[in-house]
Amino acid sequence: MKRRLSVVFLLLIGTLTYALAAERQVEGVVISSEDKLPLIGASVYVTAEDLKKNGNNQSTIGVITDIDGKFSISIPDGITRFYCSYVGYDVVEIKLIPGKKQYDITLQPSAHMLDAVVVTGYQTVERRKLTAAVSKIDISDQMVGAAKSIDQALTGQIAGLSVSNISGAPGAPAKIRIRGTSSLNGTQDPLWVLDGIPLEGTNIPSMEVLKDIDNVGQTAIAGLNPADIDNITVLKDAAATAIYGARAANGVIVITTKKGKVGKPVINFSSKLTYSPKLNIDRLNLLNSEEKVGLELDLLESGYPYRETKGEVYRIISGLGELQNFKDGGWNALSSNAQGAINRLKATNTDWSDILFRDAFTQEYNLSLSGGSEKATYYTSFGYMKENGNIPNVSAERLNLVMKTSYKVNSILKVGASMFANRRKNSTYLPDDRGLTNPIYYSRLANPYFTPYDANGNYNYDVDVEDDTDMDFGLNLFEERKNTSNETTINGLSSIFDAELRFDDRFKITTQLGLQLDKTSIEKIAEEESYVMRTEKKNHRNNGVTYLPEGGFHKANENSLSQLTWKAMGEYRDTYNDIHEFEIMVGTEIRKTWEEKLYSAGYGFDRKTLTTKPIIFPEESQAFKLHEKAHVENAYVSAFSTLSYSLLNRYTLGGSIRFDGSDLFGVDKKYRYLPLYSVSGLWRISQEPFMANAKWIDNLVVRASYGLQGNIDKNTSPYLLGNYRIENILPGGSEDMIDVSGAPNKKLRWEKTHSVNAGFDFAVLNQAINLSVDYYYRKGVDLIGTQMLPLETGFEMLTVNWASMQNQGVEVALSTRNIHTKNFMWTTNFNFAYNNNKILKEALREDALEPGREGYPVGALFALKTAGLDEEGYPMFEGKDGKAVSAMEFFKLQEWGFGATDLTARERRELYTYVGTADCPYTGGFNNTFTYKAFELGVNFSFDFGGKVRSQPTYSIVDFDKGRNTNRDILNRWTPENTETIFPVLLSQNERLDEYMWYSNQNEIYRNLDIWIRDLNYVRLQNIRLGYTLPTNFSRKLGMTSATIAIEGRNLLVFGSSYKNYLDPETMSNAYATPAPKSVTLSLNLNF
Repeated sequence: MKRRLSVVFLLLIGTLTYALAAERQVEGVVISSEDKLPLIGASVYVTAEDLKKNGNNQSTIGVITDIDGKFSISIPDGITRFYCSYVGYDVVEIKLIPGKKQYDITLQPSAHMLDAVVVTGYQTVERRKLTAAVSKIDISDQMVGAAKSIDQALTGQIAGLSVSNISGAPGAPAKIRIRGTSSLNGTQDPLWVLDGIPLEGTNIPSMEVLKDIDNVGQTAIAGLNPADIDNITVLKDAAATAIYGARAANGVIVITTKKGKVGKPVINFSSKLTYSPKLNIDRLNLLNSEEKVGLELDLLESGYPYRETKGEVYRIISGLGELQNFKDGGWNALSSNAQGAINRLKATNTDWSDILFRDAFTQEYNLSLSGGSEKATYYTSFGYMKENGNIPNVSAERLNLVMKTSYKVNSILKVGASMFANRRKNSTYLPDDRGLTNPIYYSRLANPYFTPYDANGNYNYDVDVEDDTDMDFGLNLFEERKNTSNETTINGLSSIFDAELRFDDRFKITTQLGLQLDKTSIEKIAEEESYVMRTEKKNHRNNGVTYLPEGGFHKANENSLSQLTWKAMGEYRDTYNDIHEFEIMVGTEIRKTWEEKLYSAGYGFDRKTLTTKPIIFPEESQAFKLHEKAHVENAYVSAFSTLSYSLLNRYTLGGSIRFDGSDLFGVDKKYRYLPLYSVSGLWRISQEPFMANAKWIDNLVVRASYGLQGNIDKNTSPYLLGNYRIENILPGGSEDMIDVSGAPNKKLRWEKTHSVNAGFDFAVLNQAINLSVDYYYRKGVDLIGTQMLPLETGFEMLTVNWASMQNQGVEVALSTRNIHTKNFMWTTNFNFAYNNNKILKEALREDALEPGREGYPVGALFALKTAGLDEEGYPMFEGKDGKAVSAMEFFKLQEWGFGATDLTARERRELYTYVGTADCPYTGGFNNTFTYKAFELGVNFSFDFGGKVRSQPTYSIVDFDKGRNTNRDILNRWTPENTETIFPVLLSQNERLDEYMWYSNQNEIYRNLDIWIRDLNYVRLQNIRLGYTLPTNFSRKLGMTSATIAIEGRNLLVFGSSYKNYLDPETMSNAYATPAPKSVTLSLNLNF
């Protein structure tokens, strides 16, 4: 018996030893390639096929990763590989290496699963059933890079979305257009949606706001931190946007922010340090001191009369009493004292780039904590950014706090709450009425020989840039920086509360409550010893004496914007017989906005005591408002629904309808609650049986949609509008009056845009090539425009819904995976868009002297076509027969008429030629990403082609101010010695008086010559970024799950048509705008 037990025991030991010898233990960790974070619940397994080949009858062997992404699996001997998979990621095959136990696995997001769903703000739609024109982009640290705001980061990223930087000043917003311009007078900006709640507050300055261009406006998303954004979806056609009703004609941009995920707490810290070199103004091609002094001498000697007393050369010669000697005998007639003083002036060259501008540094820090369980998740983040501009005292500061949580109350109810708080502070120069305190503009005008300080360190005042030659009225920008301030502080809070009641996989009810609060405080201070204050006193005088009290001024604006939005939706979806899929959503929305504006001004301000003094106005007519208040409320109510039906996963039909009501619309009931709608469909050809053998085609879809979009013009009212004022009737008496500014219009309604879209999506070779092409046609009708009225109505014009406009174009988006090996990958993304915009109907005043835009684009530019210069350097024009004619003949000037013309207003309009549009019709971008092991190099370009720019004339031919500096074009003007040029001679009233008076009285004529029209074609290197991810083992030793460092250059190069005399192509039409700065950024991203 004992012998038998011993045999059994030995057999058991042998079997166990064999089993142990026949298996190997493999361990490791699974992480995501996107954020280098561990993947919880990833499957690590050996397939049944491999087990069977190895003589093992088990169906499969597998484990899942734990909360740290770690795994441990026993693999039978003889197996040479195992697999790892995770939802949304490509399956990875791992080859087993003899003797190796530790395997760290990185999973790549699956191209099939990326964008598997699209968030539209009202619904989450499966990509396979998406019939609309929609673009989605994931927001990552690599994608945002050194961009300070999300709107700037979108430049060149999405087909059909055009981003223009109207100013490169810190905190300045970008101008965004989706598929062109849809309104003539209403808002032209897209609607921004944050986690389902539409945002209010877009206020982007126009390019026409020249002198104050860097006093930045605010967009609805200005307070958002890009680090808190997960992805962005751009809705383009009616099928995607009609559900947003009367605010969607300009397109919709849906922002989805980050949220917590089930798993252990994850801490992320990122920092960015950016260096921006000092602004270099060499491209302005300005005169140096020797050239400027020579120009002043030439004009003074020739007797050029306009502002003869301006410029330091005149002051030197006149001060020594040698003016007449110089006019009679020239340079040699001057004394040695005068010549010496002038030569010393030539030798003085102030480097305005060096003293007006600075090297700038920006710092940004972000910290987030996220995680959760099956019951609740959370996400909290804190962000700080301080961007210093190249102009001293110009900066933008942003502080962000985000808190999000979701809680599963029970099996059917889930609730969530989000809070987005931010505080922003923008500091800039205090603008004056002429833009002279703008350092960008001043650098163009300041004489190269002028020095801002004398030998004793006291201020020198520049009396040449100002129209007034009063020495006490001069300007010194350094004094201005010291004695003025202009600060804007914005406190923003957005809260979102949502609840979802899901009864089963088919039916759910959701509700969402959103609250937005924004308070803006603008404080402008000028002390008594400042140019701005001196101009204030000049503008408020009585009998030559100012009636403002001694001291400076303090001006304050307090603006508050509040929005409350509530919506509720019910959704039902079901599948029948595995071939029919049906979805329906019905909802309602109520929204109300409040806006308060308060303005106050105090004079005699003392910064030490913070007090002001009263103003004693000499008479009522000279009084101006020191306090002003405005209150605006608007209410909206909506009902909406969407419907979708899919058959065999090949054919899908969709539709939506929305009814909007608002107190912004007319009082006529028949214009209330008019529906906005869409219908759409797709055919997934790649799923057809006849495509079964085309295995290399992953996806082939044809889409089409039609719908009606809407837009609200908040600047128009259905009611009678007027402005209150006080009018002096008799000496000592006044009367309260209201100036009627707008006639009532009970038929006022929202603007409508009919939209047609047709496109296809194509993917081949396991998503190695993805191509999407869309064609669209959009016709805007009932656009707000003005119509002329008979004089007997008492109104000159009426604002009504009658104008129309069309946009049509093509969009192409192409992404390719060019090379993909174990250690190296190269991908390319390219997008291109063409937009043809045309105004179909728009009013034009009968007395207008320049052409209307009807039949042309919104940004149409018209010019007077020149035909060179005549033998005296005067502009010649192209006549109707194509021959060159003089201004006398072209404009039919009256002889001895002192600039009068026989042309009617209509005939003057007909002289102009359409030369192009200011909005580039061809836009896009392309980027390449190269990944080698732990290194990643990204190169991103954007481009704009086909536009035109009306540049500012470099000098005036009738009133050239020799006291101001200018660029070298003036040296290339026509003279008897320089006849081969396009730049006209400086005209004199002593010769050809009629032409001189014509140009003098009609300033726009010279500005509208075609010689000032330039092409706008350029390619910009948006950014180039090199990143390196530290080895996982090394990061773990430091207590981190991943660590990435990167260096990025932004806006380093621009290629394209000449922008000589300007700093940047995008600001070529605006001599006041700060160009986009060049920068280099060092960044660090850590995960714990």
